[in-house]
Amino acid sequence: MKNSSSFVYKFQFTFLLIFSLISFSIFAQVNSTQNQVFKVANSTLTLQEAIAQSLKNNYGILIERQRVEQATLNNTWGETGLYPTINLLLQQSNGINNINNPASFLSGNVINNSIQPAFNVNWVVFNGFRTKIEKHRLEQLQEESEGNAEIVIQNAIQAIILGYYRVVLENERIDVFKKVLNYSRDRNRYSEVQIELGTATTAETLLTKTNFLTDSINFINQELIYRNAIRDLNVLMGEKEVEKIYEINEKLQAPAQTYQFADLEKQMLEANPDLNRLLISQAVLRDATLLNRAAISPQLSLSAGNSYNYNRQDLSQATFAGDRAAPTEPINAQTTNYFLNFNLSFTLFNGGQLKRAVQRAKISENIGNLTIDQNKLTLSRDLARAFDLYNVRRQLLALSTESKNVSEQNLQILEERYNSGLINSFDYRQIQNAFQNAAFNELQATYNLIDANTTLIRLTGGLIE
Repeated sequence: MKNSSSFVYKFQFTFLLIFSLISFSIFAQVNSTQNQVFKVANSTLTLQEAIAQSLKNNYGILIERQRVEQATLNNTWGETGLYPTINLLLQQSNGINNINNPASFLSGNVINNSIQPAFNVNWVVFNGFRTKIEKHRLEQLQEESEGNAEIVIQNAIQAIILGYYRVVLENERIDVFKKVLNYSRDRNRYSEVQIELGTATTAETLLTKTNFLTDSINFINQELIYRNAIRDLNVLMGEKEVEKIYEINEKLQAPAQTYQFADLEKQMLEANPDLNRLLISQAVLRDATLLNRAAISPQLSLSAGNSYNYNRQDLSQATFAGDRAAPTEPINAQTTNYFLNFNLSFTLFNGGQLKRAVQRAKISENIGNLTIDQNKLTLSRDLARAFDLYNVRRQLLALSTESKNVSEQNLQILEERYNSGLINSFDYRQIQNAFQNAAFNELQATYNLIDANTTLIRLTGGLIE
């Protein structure tokens, strides 16, 4: 019986020793990980700086800016055919004709050299106002390209805001884990002192060590989540050094705005980028209908120009009939021609192609109108959902904050009772877990409210502002 008790005592001592070594290893790893994370945080980053860097480096935005530049280059009167086409031509010819015909009065070699400069002007005087319509279409295409860029920018800003506050969220979760870990470390040290004094049971000591190890593991995992959140933020900002770490001093703060649905809906119909892009696309479709109608109108064009021909003919190597002497000097000839022509064309019948083209364009325009109405209805639904979600999340945040405050007060009260021996480690751990969950719920509720507020601002076109 005595040997059995001695064996149990040795086993408990060995087990506690192993646990102590593991605890020391985990504790060292926690400190090492924490130092590694914050050691390289050599630059601060604000939300405005993150957005500015994204607008500068985001590849999607850079591509859309190139498309806007391309549409801007196209938006000129020169692309519409308003101006005349002017051509300058120059042709130079050289030839030798060898004549060997008994019936000809001339035989031998005849050398010809000529130069013919010409100047032509072609201008469409009237084409059913197609030029004016085409210019308006190019303007609308430029605005459409700018609208697409605005949507890409808006999406990038929203992603940056949520990515930035995701980093803040994970960092504040680290603080909660650290606070809970400090509680567990203190309990573990207190338990070690009690076991040395013989006032604590082995089961309770093992429980406090298990809690300390669990909290240490949670802390290390949260550090990894935090670093991954920063990597994701670097990708959103177009930062090529994805391992770059920042010091972010901001805390999660719940938006304090209160909204009226009618005001939001009015602002959405006026400034929503998706809706504005559809309205511009509809204007492009209307221009397409007008262009097809203009094709039915007569077209008047003008062509004018001037040509000059200088010809040099050398007959010194030729032989004339009747022993006539060949001229020793070249013969030079000059011809100048001026012309002014008008051309009026009108398609009387081409199998109904022009009429069908107008009908097709009109159908496309009607489809565009229906698409706009559908989009307005969808946006109103999305806005109502986002508005309702925002208000619900405000309520949830208030409840989460109250729950966290109560849990924190309860933890402080029960800590004193635990130190006094009125409650055991198991009961204290339950209260500790309740505080941790309440703190996490408050942080998540704050982030969710920021998310809902950002969605409302995006739907009403306020992100870019």
